[in-house]
Order: sequence, then C-alpha cells, then structure tokens
Amino acid sequence: MDRWQGVLEQVRNHQVSPIDMRPAWRALAYREAEGQPEPVVRAQAFGRVLFEDARHFYEGDRLCGSHVGWFAEALPEGMSQADYDALVAEHRARGQRDFWAGWDHSLADYPTLLDVGLGGLLARARASLEAHDIPGERAVLQGMIVALQAFSTAIARWADGAAARGDSALADVTRHVATEPPRTFHEAVQLVALTHLAFESEGRYAMALGRVDQYLLPFYRRDIEAGRLTRDEALDLICHLWVKLAENRGVQNICIGGQTPEGADATNELSYLCLEATKLVQSPYTNLSARFHDGTPEAFYRACSDVIRTGIGFPAIFNDHVLIPGLVEIGIPVEVARDHCMVGCIETMLAGRQQAWSDGRYNMALQLTRAMHKVRGQADLSYDVLLEAFLEEMRDSLAAYCTDFNATIARFPSDRFPDPFLSVLTRDCIGRARDINDGGAEYRRMHGIAIMGLGTVSDSLAAVKRLVFEKQLWPYDELMAALDADFEGYEPLRQAMVNEAPKYGNDDDAVDGIAAFLVDWTSRECLQHEIAGGGRFVAAMAANTSNIPAGKEVGATPDGRRAHTPLSDAASPYFGRDIHGPTAFLNSVSKPDYHRVLTGSVVNMKFEPEFFRGDEGEAIFVALMKVFVANRVQELQFNFTGNETLLDAQKNPELHRNLVVRVSGFSEYFVSLSREVQDDVIRRRAHAGA
Repeated sequence: MDRWQGVLEQVRNHQVSPIDMRPAWRALAYREAEGQPEPVVRAQAFGRVLFEDARHFYEGDRLCGSHVGWFAEALPEGMSQADYDALVAEHRARGQRDFWAGWDHSLADYPTLLDVGLGGLLARARASLEAHDIPGERAVLQGMIVALQAFSTAIARWADGAAARGDSALADVTRHVATEPPRTFHEAVQLVALTHLAFESEGRYAMALGRVDQYLLPFYRRDIEAGRLTRDEALDLICHLWVKLAENRGVQNICIGGQTPEGADATNELSYLCLEATKLVQSPYTNLSARFHDGTPEAFYRACSDVIRTGIGFPAIFNDHVLIPGLVEIGIPVEVARDHCMVGCIETMLAGRQQAWSDGRYNMALQLTRAMHKVRGQADLSYDVLLEAFLEEMRDSLAAYCTDFNATIARFPSDRFPDPFLSVLTRDCIGRARDINDGGAEYRRMHGIAIMGLGTVSDSLAAVKRLVFEKQLWPYDELMAALDADFEGYEPLRQAMVNEAPKYGNDDDAVDGIAAFLVDWTSRECLQHEIAGGGRFVAAMAANTSNIPAGKEVGATPDGRRAHTPLSDAASPYFGRDIHGPTAFLNSVSKPDYHRVLTGSVVNMKFEPEFFRGDEGEAIFVALMKVFVANRVQELQFNFTGNETLLDAQKNPELHRNLVVRVSGFSEYFVSLSREVQDDVIRRRAHAGA
C-alpha cells in the first residue's frame, strides 16, 4: 500500500475532538493586542491560532499540516468552562466577515507566492510600508507583515515537528519554504498545502486552490529534467495533497486544463496527474473542475471521461467559449479572463486577483406564482400580459434583493473587519496598501444571484401558453383554482399539464425558447445593478440543494408540480421529464446563452453506469463531451451511480460508507446527505442510451 493510502485511512477513521480552541485563542489575542490598529489585532489573532496549534502528524505523512491540533478533548489546564465560554463570547462579539461580506469562496495568489516566497512577500510589504505615510494604509500593511511573520514562524514549527519525528527530509523541505521560495516540486506542494491550511485555520470553508496544473508545472518540469523527481513520485505527492484536502473537507475547488493567458491550450503533464490522483484517492473534497475549448486534446477528453465514469462526480466540465467572452464583456482583459478558474462549487474567479465571491438564492418560481395571482380576474388576459406581470415582479424583487445585499455588506466596513492574510496573498493589496475589501484587489467582487427553478418556471409558462391560451382547454380561473387546491379534485387537469405540454430537456423549441429567454433576461437584469463600493451583480443558475427548501415556499405550479415539493435543480430540467435521451437533453440546455451568467450554472446529467462501460462506452461519452463544447454549454456534471445502488445505500448505509455522488456543484459521501437530498439525487432521470 502506498503511503498516501495509509494516511487517507487514518484521516477517514480519525474522530475530531469536541472542543474547538480557535475562538478562545483568537479572543486571547484580541485582549493582548487591544489598542493596536484593527489589521494588527486580526493578524495577531490569526497568528495565535497557528502558534497554539498542537502539530499533528499521521503515520506516513509526506506533507506537514493537519487541523487536528485545533481541537481538544479537554480544556487546557487553568481554563474553566466559564473562562472558555467567555472567550468564545468575546470572539463572537468582535465578529468576522460572513459569506456575503467576502469571507469565503476565494483563493490566494499562488503563482506569486511560489515565485517569491514568504520572504519575498515580506520584503514587498516592508518596502510598501516605507513608501506610505497615511496611518490607515500603514495599519493595513502592518497587519499584513504580522500575518506573514506568524505564518512563517508556524511553518518553521512544523519543520521542527517533522525533525522531532526523525523525518529530516520533510523537515528540510518545510523549513526552506518558511522563508524562501520553493526550489522543488515537493517544496512547492508543501507550501500550497500549508497555505490552504492557514486559510482553514481562520474558519473559511470553500477556499480554492486554483490552476494547480499551471503554477506547479515549472517545478515539476525542472525536477524531472534534473532527475530529482519521477512521474510516480509526483503523483504520490499530489495524492498526499488530495488527502490533506480530504481531512479539511469543505468545497475545495481545483481547476485544470483550459487555455493559457496567450490563448494556447494549457493542458499539460500535471493536468493528467491531477486526474489520476483524483481517481486514486476518491475523495469528494477535491472538487475538480476541468476547462475545455476547441483546442483541447483528445487525450484530455479521455482522461476526464475515465475519472467521471468512476462515479465520483467530477471533474465538472466548463466551456471556455462561454465563460471567457462573458468576462471580457464586463471589462476583464482577455489575457486575465483566460486565466480564470472556479471557486466553491462552480463559480468563476480571477485567481488571486479578486475579492471573494458570494451568492444568494433567488426563487424565480415564487415570483411566477405571485404574478399569476396578480393578473387573476384581469380583463383581456393573455400570455403576453402574464409574462409582463411576471417580469415586473422579477424586476422589483431583484432590485430589492440588491438593496438588501448592499445593506448587509455595509455592516462590514474594512476598518472594522480587515482581512490581512488573504490581502497579502491577493494582487495588488501590498502595492496599494489597501485591504482586499477596500480596493486592494485588482478586480472587484462579483455577487451571484442564484436563479432557482429554471426548469419549473419554463415548463409552467409553456403549459399555460399551450393549454390555457393557445388550445384554450381550461379557463385561467380554473387553472388557478386547481393550483389553490394543490390539484385535489383536478387530476385530469394536472395530468394534462404534465403530459400534454412541452417539457424542458427534450429538444422542444416551444419550451426551450422560454428557458433561453429567461436566462437572457435575468442575466441582463442582474447586470443592471452595482454593488456598493464597486463590483457587479451577476446571475447564477445554481441551487446547491436549495431547490428543496425553495420548493417549500412555493405552492402548486402549472407544470403539474405539487405544492411545497422541490423545484427543478439549478439549470437542469425538472426531475424525470427529460425523456428523449442525452442528445435531446444537451440540445435543450445548449439553447440558452450563458455567457452573462458569470458566476456559473449547474447542469446535472445522470447515467446508468453500464451505458458507458468499456472502450465503446468511453467513445460515446467523449463524443457527448465534445457536443458540450461545440454547442457552447457552460457547465456539465455527471452521476454514474445507478439508483439500485443508491436505494441500497439508503437501506444499508454501513455497506456504502465511501460511496460518493455528485449533489449539485459539489460531491459528497451519499450516506452523509440528508434523506431529502438523497431523494433529490435519486429522482434525477438516469439516461440509459444515446
């Protein structure tokens, strides 16, 4: 067994101790740093956690770093429960940024970090401090310097821990990157792993690693050419990094493939090693994203297919020809846009150059039902009148959403909630002497308004248009009475709505055109609004299981959906209605133009596993992926676990402990999901042929 396999088994079996010491340690730092500028106070708190960390090693570790040392079985000697509770209360009272305010869903400028090292960043911060004399700017830089020094010291202490275990090689690797830029592939991977861990120490959940196959490539190639490294040794190190992510859990996005800033194909040796490591480790927490374009090599298609067909649910695949033009349209230089990656689940990010991404859920189906009630009884009612009432409801509610978001982030001013560690690792906070949330980043934030219920609303509008207004099979008032009654006493009407109206996902322009219109209208409407302090509201077509609680807010809908049941999932057709196979499915989801949906869409496809087995199955699946690129679909992700297995896992979870499924923009162990989410995955149609 390879060393990483042993470490993975230890990670899976380890029970985290119940007491999280991090808030207490931060509060102690707040007390000690009282009276200093807030960036320094926050940096001291960051450093206190790193200092207090009881450095844990698993047997066989090739990389330093673990979160185990933040948790304790019992409180430290001299600290009572009342003391601990008081410290936690102090920490909460001081507060920290939340997801909406830019705390999460971001990534460090790993290329610069690896190029100049912590010592180089520290030198830049000190030089910038010398060049700035405004107190607020100096305070920001002082916070960065304290954070860098604390992180450097923590890395050196990890090196001491490795040395104490008798692992001099790991100690040497780690000690070097405490101050200097990495020289080798092992050193580069180690610095990335510890940097990611440092972000996790702050309580961040979904920090991305970015384009690992790009920024680690120079180290790999130099070591290979010098004879210091073999391909198998590099694969082993990537597996160890993936295992670290498995311990951290969270939605940790890793991006491979795509294009270089110059527009050439970026696929390389490390792209394939990342795929191979993903297939070997089989962890849901390496949320792999693969970028495709017209010049993507055949081998990359096959390698991605090979991993996807294991059933792990990734890589999710993304289309450069949709995302890059959208970024350019809002003013991002094309060479920067080509260097984008994903954070969180599927969200587009300018790596190491942008404020943290955030999103919120927007219930489009709820707006439709409100509009339908408003026009009830109106004279000369038509489909166009209903549609305009719906769009007006959307305009007003989207404007209210944006106002609410701006009011929320206003509660987190940068002088009270600075972010020194992420700032120092974001271009060009050091040079500008500004916090990442105060104009330090090269590019402002995007906030995604996640439009939920596309399939539900498209099917509903198509049903009303076809059966009520065109064929006049039922009066509008009778339809509304049926919806009010949740179709009780109106089953023939419900069956007609389900079976006689066109459904999204079947290559039917009558409904696909409605979906395309809604995507275009909402993406344009979101861009009409600006974030206070700079940045753009943009549409997303994602739900991440929120279609379940969102459905509970919505009564029966004209597509035949019962009241308070789940809405359609993200940008996918409604469950089970895509009945004409994957080709028709792809034709439908390719009709909307997603280039302005800049924070991502989620389209789930589910297949019976036997359909794509063997060489013939691979060829079919690769052909399907090429259709995705050619038809300019923005994103696709796949489940290859049959319902028979999923149903058995519900009944016998102990037998399926390591079963991984794609949920929405993330994968997870199936047995750890709630029953509602499990059922949501099971309901998706499993295609069994082309």
